[in-house]
Amino acid sequence: MTERTDHLAGGGSWHWKTVAHHDFDGPDELDATILSALDGEESLDGRQLYTDVDTEPAERFLSSVRNDDASVVFSMSNRTVRVSADGTVEIRTARAGMHS
Repeated sequence: MTERTDHLAGGGSWHWKTVAHHDFDGPDELDATILSALDGEESLDGRQLYTDVDTEPAERFLSSVRNDDASVVFSMSNRTVRVSADGTVEIRTARAGMHS
């Protein structure tokens, strides 16, 4: 998978790691794609996605703006997740020595 870096005010940076790609035209729901990707990254601490985030509105929004540079960002089980309109699912991790 790939990593992208975003720079924060104050000179810090966060690394986004691509963990999955969601097919908005496919049979799977967005929450299934996210759960599958995060399960492969680390444990979910027994928490279910739907207790933290309602992905249905996010999926409807991202499906409607597919060709735009849009994304939805949310926190879940002590990590930040970003889903882009092109279907890219990423998690954010701090660079070594950085604090959130």
